[in-house]
Amino acid sequence: MRKLFKNARLILPPGRGIREGFIIVQGGVIEMLECLEDYPDFSGMLEGEAMRCDEIVDCEDDYLSPGLIDLHCHGALGRDTMESTPSAFDAILNYHATRGTTLAVLTTVAATLGEIEKVLNAAEEYQKSDDKTRLAGIHLEGPYFSPRHKGAHRREMLRHPTAGESHGLLKHQAVIKRMTLAPELPGALELTRELVRHGITVSAGHSDANAEESRSGFEAGITQATHLYNCMSSLKKADGKRSTGLAESALTTPGVLCEVIADGFHLPPALLRLAWLAKGWEEVAIVSDATAGAGLAEGAVFELGGLVCRIEKGAAWMGEGDESRLAGSSGGMIDGVKGMVEQARVPVVEAVAMASIVPARALGYLKNIGSLESGKRADLLRFSQDWQIRGVWSHGVSIGPVCF
Repeated sequence: MRKLFKNARLILPPGRGIREGFIIVQGGVIEMLECLEDYPDFSGMLEGEAMRCDEIVDCEDDYLSPGLIDLHCHGALGRDTMESTPSAFDAILNYHATRGTTLAVLTTVAATLGEIEKVLNAAEEYQKSDDKTRLAGIHLEGPYFSPRHKGAHRREMLRHPTAGESHGLLKHQAVIKRMTLAPELPGALELTRELVRHGITVSAGHSDANAEESRSGFEAGITQATHLYNCMSSLKKADGKRSTGLAESALTTPGVLCEVIADGFHLPPALLRLAWLAKGWEEVAIVSDATAGAGLAEGAVFELGGLVCRIEKGAAWMGEGDESRLAGSSGGMIDGVKGMVEQARVPVVEAVAMASIVPARALGYLKNIGSLESGKRADLLRFSQDWQIRGVWSHGVSIGPVCF
């Protein structure tokens, strides 16, 4: 089936900007992309192409962007990656697809090796069952964390890397896309080098590393920082001297990709803008860090790695009073794009790139997805200028109705 998307405000890669035009999709791939300003007889060309198409989607001047790619997603609708079942994976991926995410890396919590391997086994089988799966792989968030920055992870599950556990994890290297660990822990640098040798990306997070320990991590092969500023060391004072931590080290080290949660709760606008100013769009990845609370109503209760959490005032929380802390997010990737534009004053084309081009490059998939270009997979998102999602397509196939 040949499908035409017309009257669209195409969000192209930074440098090309937003341009009026159309795209044609056939066989799940973008066959043609043309812009109004490039042709004197654009209307005639569009009319001729429309006659050769089986379906026409009138975008009515909405934005049309590449589908969003989430490097860090735990769950949705009360379902969690740790359930390790096809029905849980389906529920999570399908919900986030309706919010514009056409590819996701599902994420674990700190758990026993057996529980983690159960997730990895389930993900391997899930990917085999569908050649058009929206599951990119698994992000192991933990269990090698600093107790001082454990966040919404159970303290009793935190530990140091061991050779035995490393061997167990590496049996599943094909499905592990990234691992978050604290580089200052004993054995962390050795594990980092081993993961990198097996083609697995390593990210620093939930860490109390000082500047020297952070630098050692980057030299060992760490190339990312998980949810920048959240659950990581920053400027501190010790023995009368001030020193920087992992956050500043990640921001000032070229080549380190900084992951941000731009949901309006995890970071104030100034820190979102600082990340963009320091790294540029090329080294900032928007993530959802969505938990099972995503899509649930106010007051709903859910679990994250055995911890009881709740939805309150539009965010996901655990604990009470002074012990209350964020438990991931309840939003989606489109909320993060909106946050970078409206809070951090980032141009929309760069915010979209942080949620598409940047994660596609981080996964090694940029040749096939991540931007609107001829020959790339037709993972598409249509949304209005007031951020209402009007349609999502995966491999050129509609996910739900065209207009919501």
